[in-house]
Amino acid sequence: MRYILGIDVGTSNVKAVLFDEAGQEIYVASRESEMLNVGGNHAEQDMNVVWENVKACVKEVADARAADSEKLVGVGIAGQGEGCWLVDQNGNPVQNAILWCDGRAVAEVGAVTKEHPEIGKLYHRTTGTPPLLGNQMILLKWMKENRKEVLDRASKLVFCKDWIRYKMTGKIQTEITDSLTSLIDVQSGKIAKELMKELGVYEYRDYLPDPVRSDEIVGTLLDSFADEVGLPRGLPMIAGALDTSATAIGLGAIHEKEVCVILGTTCANEIVLKKEDCEFGAENSRYEKHPLGDLYVELQPTLNGTPNIDWMLEHIALTKDFKEIDKLVDSTPVGCGGVVYHPYISVAGERAPFYHPYARASFFGISQVTARGDLVRAVYEGISMSIRDCLQNVDQDATIFLAGGGAKSPVWAQMIADVMGLKVMIPAGRELGAKGAALMVGVRQGLYRDYDEAVKKACTFRQVYHPDLTNKRKYDLIYELYKKVRIHNQEIWDYRHQMNKKIKAISQEG
Repeated sequence: MRYILGIDVGTSNVKAVLFDEAGQEIYVASRESEMLNVGGNHAEQDMNVVWENVKACVKEVADARAADSEKLVGVGIAGQGEGCWLVDQNGNPVQNAILWCDGRAVAEVGAVTKEHPEIGKLYHRTTGTPPLLGNQMILLKWMKENRKEVLDRASKLVFCKDWIRYKMTGKIQTEITDSLTSLIDVQSGKIAKELMKELGVYEYRDYLPDPVRSDEIVGTLLDSFADEVGLPRGLPMIAGALDTSATAIGLGAIHEKEVCVILGTTCANEIVLKKEDCEFGAENSRYEKHPLGDLYVELQPTLNGTPNIDWMLEHIALTKDFKEIDKLVDSTPVGCGGVVYHPYISVAGERAPFYHPYARASFFGISQVTARGDLVRAVYEGISMSIRDCLQNVDQDATIFLAGGGAKSPVWAQMIADVMGLKVMIPAGRELGAKGAALMVGVRQGLYRDYDEAVKKACTFRQVYHPDLTNKRKYDLIYELYKKVRIHNQEIWDYRHQMNKKIKAISQEG
């Protein structure tokens, strides 16, 4: 039996996972990563702290001696995407990383969507992704306009996993799935120079490494790092992938029209497509590169996934025991007595399937007979409705591969099957991002003949949920109300934002 080390550098947690060639999780090491709210809608992380957390996880796996280290064939990596991770010519951070969920670049997005919409359309058509707050290209523009002196001290602008891989191998690289979030021309596969010129950031072209294939071996572990953590010297490492793209492989979604939902900090909703079936620049569309061949992912990644559950547990529920929460949700009727929850709880608003920087969460339909169980279930139903909102283009005979922390709840999995009217399958393992990265290593190193064989051998499922069609009919009605309120609220969110600005001004005058 041979083994692979997969690393997943998420927003909330970083993990190092030892897999065998059958895809089994032999050992999992995890550390929490603190997200820093440095004021307002800013979200950052200390790059060195993230690195130390990863290093501790890798060392824990090595120290566990769960497998013969000489049978370890390589290292794969996945990580949170977008954001702004800047390093100087010595490879040191010049500031905290600005994260994908950061909301500071409202003016920059507005400049290319409202003031100069022709640039916004060029951006969307060129990259396949509309201008959004956390996009690396937008944050590069924000840095130039707000922190140019810091930006000019930098040498390279990379992504989260690239920073970690650099610390492990000494090589600065990035790859196609991360780069295509906003930096790459989807037609040429190269850095979008013309877009950079239109945005006024072309002077920083050399900050952006040219992307390589996700499964390309880009280096070997530094001897100093390997010795420190207890791994074999010379262990090869691939470029890796954006966590949502890597998770698609970890779930076995390697063919067109397969669907993934990842219930994590972001709720990432993915449909795998061939390039010729993508409508780059179409309204409300967003495409990312799948790690394999000419496949792409129609991706609708909300800003607001399980943080809604965290907030509900803290402020509404009387327990944080998920088994008790599941019982409460299951005993509450579908529709929660007419209460609808919109799950836009991020300080940065929402980005999928619509963009609004001031979107906010809310309950609609509360009355004096509304009970605690109605509110708790409404939060779960609201996120499930958001998934349906994001997957409007899914085939009606599709199967949904469901992953992420939320997939642990059987009640929620059944609810999603009912809301969508589709079969939902839960994978046997939990670390799907790390697994996808590991499978790429396995194919590259010859453990598997190709990706079809890798999926056949390593991707299994522990549970299947079939939709209750009676519940589906109820949810069809609820979804119509959900969407009507969501559309109506956009004007109200703008009003609320302006109101808060005026209230702040009055307070400062007083």
